[in-house]
Amino acid sequence: MRNARAALAAITLGLSALTLPFSRARAAPSAPSTSSTPNSTASAPAAEIPFEKFKLANGLTVILHSDRSLPLVAVNVWYHVGPANEPAHRSGFAHLFEHLMFEGSKHVGREFDRILESIGATNSNGTTSWDRTNYFETAPSENLETLLWLESDRMGFMIDTLTQERLDVQRDVVKNERRQSYENAPYGASTLAMLNALFPEGHPYNGAVIGSMQDLSAASMADVTEFFRQYYAPSNATLCLAGDLDVAQAKALIERYFGTLPDRRRPASKVVPYAPLTKAERLVVKESVTLEQVSFGYRSPPAYSADDPALDVAMAILGGGKATRLYQRLVVQTKLAADVSASLESNQLASIASLSATVATGKSTSAVERELDAVLAGLVKGGPTAAELARAKRRILVGTLASLELLNGPGGESGRAGLLQRFDQYTGDPGYLPKWLARIEQVQAKDVQRALKESLRPEARVVVVTEAVPAAKEEGK
Repeated sequence: MRNARAALAAITLGLSALTLPFSRARAAPSAPSTSSTPNSTASAPAAEIPFEKFKLANGLTVILHSDRSLPLVAVNVWYHVGPANEPAHRSGFAHLFEHLMFEGSKHVGREFDRILESIGATNSNGTTSWDRTNYFETAPSENLETLLWLESDRMGFMIDTLTQERLDVQRDVVKNERRQSYENAPYGASTLAMLNALFPEGHPYNGAVIGSMQDLSAASMADVTEFFRQYYAPSNATLCLAGDLDVAQAKALIERYFGTLPDRRRPASKVVPYAPLTKAERLVVKESVTLEQVSFGYRSPPAYSADDPALDVAMAILGGGKATRLYQRLVVQTKLAADVSASLESNQLASIASLSATVATGKSTSAVERELDAVLAGLVKGGPTAAELARAKRRILVGTLASLELLNGPGGESGRAGLLQRFDQYTGDPGYLPKWLARIEQVQAKDVQRALKESLRPEARVVVVTEAVPAAKEEGK
């Protein structure tokens, strides 16, 4: 995400096109591909985003969601390229390219941001994740044609205006972003150490999305041109429109602006079988922070695989609120930690499960580490209570339904357009939402126990201990 363009407040919409949470709106009957009926239990909540999915002759995938309750439209473009697709010794390339896409294109020139501001666009940004790069904006719906012109021009003609000077400028911007996010940020060096240990050199995810300084410096104009030709093609992209759409008019505009772009064969995806870590690793990182920290990191199964729902529920039981196990044990009862967290980042090749505790003043990292292990072992052995299980599921459901109030979420991966894109990216079905909620609802205590026992094993994890030192003694200074 470009630091200079923090996402503006997302525009919220009414849920007139959605019947929540117990009845499902159906996609238009004429759609070539629509969401299917979920396999859910009677008690499973259901929420469906009506959509139509089709392809242009040049391979561009299009997803349309019409909700005419407010005169706003969201455009969300995903290119199916991220760190997983980067050439060897070019880590950070996908993220660098995200910045370059705002440097101008043949017909728009360098007026992209000015034009968006002039039409009242909000939440305009781009982000890079492990498996994709996206660009998104929301604007009054009478400006749909302008938005499509802007996005199609940089999809087809960005490379025509790129110069060595612009490449050098954005390379420096990304390097500075790396410094701000990792080298000079509290616990940033520890986060980087964790990611590089989870995905060492040779794994497609190596480089922590942002890439290494050495690889960023090595990027040449020839590299950039080849990357654009290979991955920024209609056949490797999905365009999603959500909001106040006349579907027939939207299709005509999409054909006009995107249908003329040349067809280039979609590059083959990297096939890397999922494998957990083969050994435990322990790292001590010295940083100039006030409070020390202990973090556990695990490679867990890919997004939407069999154990993904159980791990999602498990993380919600462990962290994310004052009633969770980690908070109660480490913050309230033992007072060993000032803060705790638990998260699951689900990706295509491997997900990342992590637990973290910020050590309270006067307490030891070793005591915190032991307590983290004890909480995890206790959940594996005894399983969650019925109340914990219900609360975790409710948290996931409420978070999802809140996201449905937006057309585009702040990071382009939430909101209705973002969810349609995410489900399409990882499952091939933009309408996977009700199935996903049904899978969450079906998680039982024994599923949580089994998933934690299999995926969060002490012998297959990375432990990072952040030790506090005076700034003058910080590593790398």
